[in-house]
Amino acid sequence: MSQQDMIDVVDDSIINSPNTSKTKQVKVWDILVRITHWTVAAGIIANLLFTEDGSDLHVYVGYTVVGLVVVRLLWGLVGTRYARFTNFFPTPARLKHHLSALNVRQVDEQHLGHNPLAAIMMLSLWAVIIGLGVTGYLMETDIFSRIQLLGNKDVLEEIHELLANSLYLLVPLHIVAAIAMSYWQRQNLIKSMITGKKTVTDKPSDVK
Repeated sequence: MSQQDMIDVVDDSIINSPNTSKTKQVKVWDILVRITHWTVAAGIIANLLFTEDGSDLHVYVGYTVVGLVVVRLLWGLVGTRYARFTNFFPTPARLKHHLSALNVRQVDEQHLGHNPLAAIMMLSLWAVIIGLGVTGYLMETDIFSRIQLLGNKDVLEEIHELLANSLYLLVPLHIVAAIAMSYWQRQNLIKSMITGKKTVTDKPSDVK
């Protein structure tokens, strides 16, 4: 056997070795998840920065965002694999596994959907948005008038404003975390929410 033949054999053994990592594209985010994600993001930015509080446009955008969140919550019950709450709800076991993966700077392929930390963020954002919708609605009803008669006319407005102001913290934190995690785990999370695909080395097996 010539020297070149020996090199070819070694190369073949490396390529075909079971320890060799091969990457592939996996479809994670379905079209409904992606549409609701970016539309909700656009609506939040619009109401925080561009629409006038109390205006018809502000109310319309707000209710639209709440409606989209409700759709997403329902999709979390009956939707595709990675959209379901059963896939990403942040249990202690999932959180522990994810932190271990972060410690060694690995892509957590057992949580290809929302990882536990991202799940906490998403659940927080959804809760705030629902709260904004509820308080915004109550401010337009007779309930708000009764509260005014009791001398606490600002209570709903203050709660609504507090929830809205919390988005000034949560939204930038979400963006920074997505960018940081993309760098740390060498996985473009923002791009994946556009294309719906992530790059993996092995078939994921979610932690229960």
